[in-house]
Amino acid sequence: MPTKTRSPQAAFDAPRTGSILINLVDGSRDPLPTNTKWSAMIHDGRSPDQWQRVDVPGIGHAEMVKDLRFFDNLFDAYTVLVSADGYESAGWLPVHISAVRPVSVDLMLLHKDATLNFSAATWESLRAHRPRFAEILSIDCDDPKTRYSNLIEKSGGLLLACTLNLMTAMSQIILPSKRSPIDYYWQPIWDDSEFPMAQDRFYAYVDEAMVQDVIEAGKIGAFAEEPDPSAFHSGSTLSYKQVQFDVTNVQLTFHQNNRRTISTEDGPVNCIVVEPDIDYYKDLLAHFFEEVLPNKFTGGKTDPRAVYMLRWMAARQAGSDFDPLYTIIR
Repeated sequence: MPTKTRSPQAAFDAPRTGSILINLVDGSRDPLPTNTKWSAMIHDGRSPDQWQRVDVPGIGHAEMVKDLRFFDNLFDAYTVLVSADGYESAGWLPVHISAVRPVSVDLMLLHKDATLNFSAATWESLRAHRPRFAEILSIDCDDPKTRYSNLIEKSGGLLLACTLNLMTAMSQIILPSKRSPIDYYWQPIWDDSEFPMAQDRFYAYVDEAMVQDVIEAGKIGAFAEEPDPSAFHSGSTLSYKQVQFDVTNVQLTFHQNNRRTISTEDGPVNCIVVEPDIDYYKDLLAHFFEEVLPNKFTGGKTDPRAVYMLRWMAARQAGSDFDPLYTIIR
């Protein structure tokens, strides 16, 4: 019996497919335990009435999902949502598939009863692994170790988690001067009712030279200026937000009417107040409707635990890492 062969045209017309490798970690940034059962909902980038949905059962920390339709257009922007008993759900979009090679998506699932763990973020560890952070937190303080320990005790550790999130994220930003924001002089503001430390931001006097550096970053598209910043940041005069990621970008808001000249070992430094924070979303409207309005009416604030999870996933998708030293464990 003759062997049937596919014509070149048939091979050309055959639908092309792509694959997604799903990698899962817990709040310690370790792979999910091998006996953890989970399910994933995956769909392509078409509208809900057209998309093809794939439901995938999984176990452990990784699963390759094959035979996803490849369109060779914007419909290849897939959404991946993973749920597991006892964990908060996590997802990512867009995950751009390819017909040439598998793509991966790294998701963090936090235990629903997880708590902040600073065992790897002690003062001694900070001095050893993040010496610049320790230097900044030691400025104008006779006992920085005690003050640092107090941050762990306050708000269930949310104040310190926010501080470490922000300092880690800022240390990974390279401005046009080839310096990161924390390479400038910083003097954190403590116990000031006008500039109170919170779970979503803190304030500091910073070398005013950083302002022009951030403006230059805006000119090359690394930051975007926020119009009328005082609407969201009372008393502020200028604000720029990082645009590298789809979520959890750093925003640097300046209060240029609050200035001080600070004497340092290298001479006097002309400083203004800076207010760094991290929003969940890049888009201003998304930020307004999903963060600002709920916070305004419920009194809630951006949660540093959610920032930790989202920023880690965003960094992984960009090929980098986000390690603020602390973890979130059960």
